[in-house]
Amino acid sequence: MKPGNLICNSSNIIYDKGYIALWCKNYDLPESIEIDGDTLLKKDHFHVSLLCVKNILETKPDIEEEIIQHFCNFMQENEIEFNGFTKEFRLAIREERKSVVAMCKVSNLDAFAEYLTEKIGIPIAPQPTHVTIYTLQHNMGIGLNSPEKLEEKTKPIEIPDPVKEIL
Repeated sequence: MKPGNLICNSSNIIYDKGYIALWCKNYDLPESIEIDGDTLLKKDHFHVSLLCVKNILETKPDIEEEIIQHFCNFMQENEIEFNGFTKEFRLAIREERKSVVAMCKVSNLDAFAEYLTEKIGIPIAPQPTHVTIYTLQHNMGIGLNSPEKLEEKTKPIEIPDPVKEIL
């Protein structure tokens, strides 16, 4: 993802590769960390995925623009903003890919999921809010688009103190 695809007249909300995401600042983390014998690299940029639009399009393929408009309409009356890290870190694994995610808080995301469910008529679960901070393959995160995927693909881990202190 890159910050060039801004939506909703915002300075930090983007739509890219089928995701609506909140762009975060660039944290001054160590360039790499060791986890379970693997060296994972710091991501070049950080974001929180807010909604996996491409998953919704599998059920309703012609509503991409409508979903984005609903998101922008919701944002006119509800602030969606990053509210800090929870100090919970998880290792995500999918086949040969690995990543470290830092769980975080984002305001009004649960309310948006309810709002969108009402507007489009299919159930939308809130995204598990996290920032992918390290990846085994350069900048290759792992989609964690539902609470079930978070449980299925991740496990809690301890990370080095220098990372904890920054986040």
